[in-house]
Formats: sequence, C-alpha cells, structure tokens
Amino acid sequence: MFDFLLETLSVLILLSAFALMANKRISSYIRTFRIQSISIALAAGIMGIQSSQAEGRFDFLIVCLLIVALKVVYIPHLLHKTYANVKYKVEKDFILNIPIMIIICCGLVLFSYFALASIEGLGQGLLNLQFVNSVSVIWIGLFFMISRKKAIGQIIGFLVIENGLYIAAMLSTNGMPLVVDLGIFLDMLTAVMIMGLMVFRINDKFDSIDIDKLNHLKG
Repeated sequence: MFDFLLETLSVLILLSAFALMANKRISSYIRTFRIQSISIALAAGIMGIQSSQAEGRFDFLIVCLLIVALKVVYIPHLLHKTYANVKYKVEKDFILNIPIMIIICCGLVLFSYFALASIEGLGQGLLNLQFVNSVSVIWIGLFFMISRKKAIGQIIGFLVIENGLYIAAMLSTNGMPLVVDLGIFLDMLTAVMIMGLMVFRINDKFDSIDIDKLNHLKG
C-alpha cells in the first residue's frame, strides 16, 4: 500500500514538472511549485508513518512539517511578495514555444530511463520508476531554468531541481539523517533569499526582471 502511494506521488511530482513547463505566467509557476511541494510533503509523511510503525522513527514526520512550512507556505509567499514588488510587464517569458519544450521534456524522461536502466539495483521494480521520475524532475527543472528569461522563473527552476534531488535521495536511501535534511533546507532558504535580493537589484537597475538586460553590463 505504501509503495503504491509513493509510486503514485512520484508520478504526480513528474506531472507537476510538465505542468510547470506548460505555464506561461509567474503566478502560475509559483502555484505549480507549491503543488509539487505538497506532493513531496505527502511522500515524506507516508514514509514517516511507515518508519514510525516499523522502526519507531519520527524524523520523517519532522521533515514533512518542515517541507510544508518552507516549501508550501513560506517560500511561495516570499516569491509572491517579490513578484508583487517588482515592475513587471506582461511579455513572452520563454525562449521556445510550449509544445516544443514539452516534447523536449518527454525526451529528457526517456533519456533518464535509458541512462538509469543499466545501473545495477535500479533495473526493475518500483524503485526504478520512482528514481527515474525523480531524476527526470531534475532535468526538467534545469531545462525550465535555462528556458525562462525572468529571474523569478529561474528561481523556480532552481527550486524544482532541488525538489528532484531531494525526492531522489529520499526515495533511494529510505531517508537521510535529520541533520542532513536540516542542512539542505537551510542552504535552500539562504539561496532563495539571496536570489530574491538579486531580483530587486535587477529590477532597480533595468526596470525589468528580464535577465537578458544583464547583457548591457558587458564591457
């Protein structure tokens, strides 16, 4: 039962990455990231219930609460606040057309599957599907990051990469030590705050959050 739920959530997390790639507005990026984070929190909660019943461990449940507090509540709120306080003009935010990017994302999933199929221990079973989905989220997050022009979109891409890395590590190792999770969350929170400050600086300098404007700084 737990394995089926984790498999389903890994598929939903991958589908949320596709939905993120199909979105066109920054508010939709943030909303989709929140949905993806909710799915990861549910996965951590399920593994927490499983580990508490089998081993008496409650660190997964603490991680679940941290994910909800940071990735579901605080970081989306911070991004919405940043987005509301910058001068934003509605214009094309992506380099390629949406259908082409979705096709590329499908190619990234196939690449992940064939790249991981030959690894011993991952060639079959649910772990293979979950791990392939997680690695695919990493690739899609990276592609999303480089395909968007607006700084906030690139922050979302970075966070999706982190989500993919975290869910891959969580599912493949059956949970990392709590101190490692705390270090990851602290680094992520620091990075988001620094990138948020950079968004304000770019907007103050160029009256836009389009990172293409940074080309004007070249000597």
